[in-house]
Amino acid sequence: HNICSGQVIVSLSTAVKELVENAIDAGSKAIHITFREYGSKSIEVADNGCGIGEENFEGLVLKHHTSKIQQFEDIIDASTFGFRGEALSSLCALGNLSVHTSVTGEKGTLLSYE
Repeated sequence: HNICSGQVIVSLSTAVKELVENAIDAGSKAIHITFREYGSKSIEVADNGCGIGEENFEGLVLKHHTSKIQQFEDIIDASTFGFRGEALSSLCALGNLSVHTSVTGEKGTLLSYE
């Protein structure tokens, strides 16, 4: 790899920040955050963003992976909070992760990582 991205999750607020930034980067106009047991049991971030296309499922939680940059030059045009996915790998290391996603006009998909 010429470029590596990564994220360290150091607190509950960092985890929520990363998930909200992913939602904003996906073009969400509404974001709902739900905590169970103040976040110690679960954190849910639901949004109305563009969803994750099936072509990105395989790399979604890989360490140092991003779907936003294909070549070095793409870094110049990156106009997002994050690289969409680098935090998901870190969240998988902390516990179970489920992603329910739907792209406009397609049936929703539930992805689970333990």
